[in-house]
Amino acid sequence: MRLLSLILIPIGLLVEALATWAFVIGWHAPVGLITILLVHVVGCAVLIVGLYLALPPNYKRPVGGGFAFLATASLFTPPLGAIGLTIGMLAGLYFAYREKPKAWDALAIPDLPFQPVTVDPNDVFMRDGLSSVLTHFDDRNRRQQAIMACRHLPRREAVPILRSALSDSADEVRLLAYAMLNSIERDLESQLNEVRDAIAASGDPDGELHEERALLFWEFSYLELAKGSVKELMLTKSRDAIDTAIERHDSAQRSLLRARICMELRHYDEAEDALRRAERQGLSNDDVAPRWAELAFVRGDYRDVAPALERMSARASNNPVMRPVMEYWL
Repeated sequence: MRLLSLILIPIGLLVEALATWAFVIGWHAPVGLITILLVHVVGCAVLIVGLYLALPPNYKRPVGGGFAFLATASLFTPPLGAIGLTIGMLAGLYFAYREKPKAWDALAIPDLPFQPVTVDPNDVFMRDGLSSVLTHFDDRNRRQQAIMACRHLPRREAVPILRSALSDSADEVRLLAYAMLNSIERDLESQLNEVRDAIAASGDPDGELHEERALLFWEFSYLELAKGSVKELMLTKSRDAIDTAIERHDSAQRSLLRARICMELRHYDEAEDALRRAERQGLSNDDVAPRWAELAFVRGDYRDVAPALERMSARASNNPVMRPVMEYWL
């Protein structure tokens, strides 16, 4: 279509030039004027079709409006209309200024979130981003904002960041991190007191309250809120509580929790017995296989790690947490 327009536009202009030339040389008789008018109409028709075909698609709609504009401009202003349309319109459309694409786009530094964000809070980029703020930013206010943003992270991810902030050079940052860690500890202690009072009131015949008590003591170790002898004391209390729950009603999940506690206490034989009991009680390979691999690793039996991981299903192996482990060992 563009090739056809390149043919029609010069022809239309040539016909229009012939009509103009005939008028200039004196064809002013009625017959001459009618002939010039007919030549002018023919030239305009050819030119209009050529110009319309040369227009970009967006300018061709609506069809009637486009043709009407071209016809009015060329028919009623001979010969300037035809020349003006050809030079002005096409030159403006095809030689217009175009802004060059920018290689870089400057953006303002966004504020750290004080409200729950739309991204996944478990995302490694959010966690490591806050850590890098504490490590590399000289602005004290920015580091305080990073501490406040830890409220929207899971406790397991937030506690290491808060602990690293305890050595910050600014008193405000250290005190804020200490206050948030203390708040987490108080929350766990409050839940422990509530469970203790519930056990005293009901006796806990099914062991559910003792299982919850074991999980709360385990949380102190899991979150690394307790260190050294205090951590060992918390794990011992957690093991005693889960043993009481198992005595009242045994289950695969309770045996699995006991295995994890014993591994943390470095009682590996007891952990192995608990894992075997959990398997006999019907625990799936997807739940128990990672614990067998962990037990083999902490014992130093590295040849048993891969066989344990191979017991997992494809769905569990593709879990974002397990995928790096599977890629390393298998």
